[in-house]
Amino acid sequence: MGIDKFDGMTGRATAKVMARMNRDAETEAVELLGPAPGDRVLAIGIGPGVGVAHLAGSVDGVTVVGIDPSAAMLAEAGRRNRRWIDAGRVELVRTTADALPGRDASFDGAVAVNSIQMWEPLDASLREVSRVLRPGARLVAITHDWAIERSTGRDPQAWFDWAAEACGRCGLDAPRTWRARAEGGKAVAFEVTNRQS
Repeated sequence: MGIDKFDGMTGRATAKVMARMNRDAETEAVELLGPAPGDRVLAIGIGPGVGVAHLAGSVDGVTVVGIDPSAAMLAEAGRRNRRWIDAGRVELVRTTADALPGRDASFDGAVAVNSIQMWEPLDASLREVSRVLRPGARLVAITHDWAIERSTGRDPQAWFDWAAEACGRCGLDAPRTWRARAEGGKAVAFEVTNRQS
């Protein structure tokens, strides 16, 4: 996730497209994670903040820390989530997946929609996810097939096999994948559980 990949005029235009394109996947990822009242959730690669708004609005008392490397995306996410930010329920941070905010074991779950395929370096990013998730907490990711193919040059199954192996090296266990509902079934749902300490 390059720090300026989606900035400037391109970023602002892309944010509007992503808000429509990722809405179903964001909703599905939140449903799969199933946060409970009082949970603290990390949203990685939030784009225009549609998923952050759904997280903050779907369960009373959930707090969300959303990260993205793009200033343009964070600005759009800030506008979309102003009421939750003002209420202290959402914090937005400009960073990458390999430098996550938060203390060790400080999150009850994490979601990533159409971003995990861009985490670079992947192992360092997965180690950071393992560091900030409490033991037994899950990362749920949904990624459109075309996004995997475009970003990695791999087909979705080959990408899952490669990513699952990396997860095992980085403290994330029990990887599983299935066809998501989003994008008419042309998306991969991916879930891992943080290793018990």
